[in-house]
Amino acid sequence: MKNKLILQKVYTVSSKRGKPRLWLQHIVNETANFKPGTTLYIHVDEYNKTITVQNCPYDNGDNVHEVSVSSRVNRVSGQPRPLVDASGEKFSTVLCIQDKIEISVYRNGDYGQVIVRPLRFRLFETETFESPADERLRLISICAGSGLGSSLFVDTSYYTATMEVEIEEDSASVLKHNLPYSFLINSDLRDVNLVAKGDVAFVTLDCSEFSSLGDLDQGYFDNLILGTYKILKAAEPRVIFYENVPQFYQSSTYYDLQQLLSHDFPYHVGPIRLESHAFGSIARRDRSYAVSFRDKEDFDLFRIPKPPAIRHKRLKEFLDPASTVHVWKSLDKWMNSFKSKAEKNNSWSERNIEKTFVSEEATEFQCIPRRYRSQSASNSYVLSKDQKSWRFLTVSELRRIFSIPEWFEFPSHIPLYRIYEMIGQSVCGRVIKSFANEIASVFFRRHALEGSKQGLNNDYMKLSLDQTGQIGFVIS
Repeated sequence: MKNKLILQKVYTVSSKRGKPRLWLQHIVNETANFKPGTTLYIHVDEYNKTITVQNCPYDNGDNVHEVSVSSRVNRVSGQPRPLVDASGEKFSTVLCIQDKIEISVYRNGDYGQVIVRPLRFRLFETETFESPADERLRLISICAGSGLGSSLFVDTSYYTATMEVEIEEDSASVLKHNLPYSFLINSDLRDVNLVAKGDVAFVTLDCSEFSSLGDLDQGYFDNLILGTYKILKAAEPRVIFYENVPQFYQSSTYYDLQQLLSHDFPYHVGPIRLESHAFGSIARRDRSYAVSFRDKEDFDLFRIPKPPAIRHKRLKEFLDPASTVHVWKSLDKWMNSFKSKAEKNNSWSERNIEKTFVSEEATEFQCIPRRYRSQSASNSYVLSKDQKSWRFLTVSELRRIFSIPEWFEFPSHIPLYRIYEMIGQSVCGRVIKSFANEIASVFFRRHALEGSKQGLNNDYMKLSLDQTGQIGFVIS
């Protein structure tokens, strides 16, 4: 029976009645097909320091314990979600309170197996494995969020999701729901020690450290760059694609990462600053992108996506059907609150509200941020036809605006406010797909040229290509 590794989670061991606690969270059980009320079989291997949990009996019943999968009713969906919570001396030979452990989930049809062991980590060595053969390009996503960006790559039909790293559990559960066969690591970047090989890496590091909406500490206190480098070094992609706020590319964090990668990826394009509105989106999203290449042949073949000459749709083309019932709010009440802030010398009172409330005829509105439902002058809301009320854009409307693939779903246990946050902190589908297609085109054209070109390229001089198409030398 060949099992496939599809999830790895890292967490710190807690205690229960003074004993080490074996705690398998929702995402682990759902991925392993451990259903509420079913029996699990646990084997403790003291010699190899592993605890193996599976949903079918062992051939050898020695030193095997049985537990029943419990559950907790989700407050959003009203449905039970599986949990495993066990403790005892039998686990103390493997688990130590306050130590980190790694949980690996394997699946083969209905059969699920979970292996728990102390976290294995070597600072300068990383374990790797080859992902299953696929004719598509293998995509590695770092800080993958809910997987919206990864899904846009997959939606081009040129990529297969191979591995993702995401620390937030609810975002990871959305990702696993939509990309069930990819290897997901739900942990801090700095704890990753098993990496899948890939062709393209998609890097979207947390922008709150560099955006004016965040704390602007530029990662000085987290320093995820070393963990990112460790993953990229081991995965050995041919291309690395970055998406982030423009300030990120001026930070020491980005500079340090480029320095670490400069030997393996000497050819660089960007940063390229693009506004999503220029690519046909009705919502503005100012982001910068960069691409690093291992081979000069790929660098030479890459073309920077150009904004297409298209007609901008009006807001009404993205709205739900007229029969949809919406919750409208008083515009006068909002304006009175806004004016009261001016009397208190609140800085928000100086905000321009020209695009805060937009009609159905609008062709442009402000960026949709993570905190879209915070009722801020920096957001854009739908104005009623009589101009007396306003409302939030719905999730289905935001999906159309950001070109989220139709097959992408948010599981029923994800609360509405988190869905808005996940969409707000994601990416513009039109821009990401433009880059995904151009990167795929590099692989296709390189493959087509390989038959007509012979010989090795020994040019290791570092080169960069800026947004204007100017090639320059990289001095490090």
